[in-house]
Amino acid sequence: MSGGHSTYIPKTRIGRWFDARLPVPRLVHDQFIAYPVPRNLNYAYSFGGILSMMLVAQIVTGVVLAMHYAADTTLAFVSVDKIMRDVNSGWLLRYLHSNGASFFFIAVYVHVSRGLYYGSYKAPRELLWVLGCTNLLLMMATAFMGYVLPWGQMSFWGATVITGFFSAIPLVGDWVQQLLLGGFAVDNPTLNRFFALHYLL
Repeated sequence: MSGGHSTYIPKTRIGRWFDARLPVPRLVHDQFIAYPVPRNLNYAYSFGGILSMMLVAQIVTGVVLAMHYAADTTLAFVSVDKIMRDVNSGWLLRYLHSNGASFFFIAVYVHVSRGLYYGSYKAPRELLWVLGCTNLLLMMATAFMGYVLPWGQMSFWGATVITGFFSAIPLVGDWVQQLLLGGFAVDNPTLNRFFALHYLL
């Protein structure tokens, strides 16, 4: 393979033949077994990768749940109940998605704590830190919108209280609140907007 020195040596004639034509064992050896890393590398640096895997799990379970969810105030709660009772392993998918979000945020906070401890916010990485903080705010907004989707009492009043905070913003607060609500109160347009934004973000 091109691109650097490899320490992989095939032990058999078949292995050498296979390595010359399709060097998958060499790739695995060079990238996962003998990959050079700094001496100060530790497990604290692995949370970015862990978050990536958890995000993939959230996306996969979320897409499957969205196939069975009805974003309508009269049907949302019933559709979640149907997911739990009638969809094959629906209860597992829902709990993987909802509890996975909690574990995702635990990993996020550990990742942020590691960044604070090691000074990852200092120059020349301050822009990366600002982007990470922006990403954290978007993740919190996405999680809140997902919290509203089952449309129980906690969901409804949570949406009412949180969207009410926006009305405190001077000049544009009422406009932003009505944009989020899709009207003057939490209703069907609110649920549709939250579902769309949760799915897109």
